[in-house]
Amino acid sequence: MIKIVVVPADPLLPVHLVDHDETSLRAAQALVGGPIEPIGLTRPAATLYVNENGKIDGLPRNGRATLLTWVHAPQLRGQDVIVGDTYLAGPVRRGLDTDTPADLIAVLTGTGAVQVQTRSRRRRWTTLPSTLGTVYDEPFDAYATALLALDDPDSIDVRVIPTGQT
Repeated sequence: MIKIVVVPADPLLPVHLVDHDETSLRAAQALVGGPIEPIGLTRPAATLYVNENGKIDGLPRNGRATLLTWVHAPQLRGQDVIVGDTYLAGPVRRGLDTDTPADLIAVLTGTGAVQVQTRSRRRRWTTLPSTLGTVYDEPFDAYATALLALDDPDSIDVRVIPTGQT
């Protein structure tokens, strides 16, 4: 069993942590409501699983999973939207999924506040100025701010982390 984070398409349903049998394709398909398709995420390395036929089947847009994808998969930023229920696992090792990275679990399911940091061309991470609101109780508000921060030409990367982490 591994720890995964379920991100429902319905924004009124909570993002939650689940114990998942990483060897069961049937269990994975039940979580997304059909055939699964992996999307590789970076920083931290993870895998977002979506319904492969979600757009064809007319599943609802998943704004939270789209934000996660655009922040953690820069090559997909602004290219597409995610639909339907999804879940996050860790990177695949030896052909099997692993636990969702602890950083993502803490940000997405934790009870503490989170902050947005940007990395400039000078290669150092900086917490956004307090005038932009450095502490967020809702992680997806922080993810939306992270995307906006990428409009700054000096920003080359962003991340959302628990408050107080460096």
